[in-house]
Amino acid sequence: MKLHSTKSVLAYFAALFAALLLSSCGGSSGSVAVEKSTIVSGKVVAGAKSAHAHLPLAASDPIEVFVQSEPSIRTTVDAEGNFTLRGLPAGSFTLVFTHDGTTLGTLVFSEVAPNQQITINVQLVDAEIVLVDEDRRGIGNAGIELEGLVQNVITLAPTADSRFVIAGRSVVARPGVTAIRQGNTRKTVEDVTVGKRVHVKGTTVPDSTDVLAFEIKIQEDSTTGSGDTGEKKMTICHIPPGNPAKAKTLEIGSSAWPAHQAHGDTEGACKAG
Repeated sequence: MKLHSTKSVLAYFAALFAALLLSSCGGSSGSVAVEKSTIVSGKVVAGAKSAHAHLPLAASDPIEVFVQSEPSIRTTVDAEGNFTLRGLPAGSFTLVFTHDGTTLGTLVFSEVAPNQQITINVQLVDAEIVLVDEDRRGIGNAGIELEGLVQNVITLAPTADSRFVIAGRSVVARPGVTAIRQGNTRKTVEDVTVGKRVHVKGTTVPDSTDVLAFEIKIQEDSTTGSGDTGEKKMTICHIPPGNPAKAKTLEIGSSAWPAHQAHGDTEGACKAG
């Protein structure tokens, strides 16, 4: 009987301690859950000048890829140059590429929507990781794509949700989630005007027929009904962050341009001298 009472007292104090701990952390209602459902698949290709021109790499000589904010999310590039990372956070994250303890480079991804699959191609140029092209799309039944005219602008709010009617569907553009582009140039919700032809990639909003867009591509004026048959290539002057003396001319897919533009690269070939 005394043993039973002792166990009850211990259980009581354990429950009390847990309640106090929860209270000190703000309780469950104060926590913010970050959805981790993004998948990144990629391929690493060696450039002609790369120190790793011997790709495919041997199993004993791998390149490692991990998430900067959560190093436990990591993988190694296989002998064919392929890799996949799962369970990445929505919003933004940075991938770090290392080889034999040396950092080859980092890639920053922003405006990442939940349930998004990102496919990238990267190149090793002078032992530096360079993003060549990038494709984003929804996965599972939540993924949806639309193409058509902007029929109506219901709400326009640069710092909050904007809402449009596109191809007969209600489409939500959300800051930090929706990337808006026309060709190689970043655009804003103010550029999504009535009569524009756009291509939308997004996900269905739970308990709604609305579409939350993670990408709105404004079609070029010259675009016809035949649609795009492939990604356009462009020539840029790539300036390695913190090392402008090693600027180099590269050809990349237009999807990769916003990331290059964000760290100071310029369009066109590098100028001699």
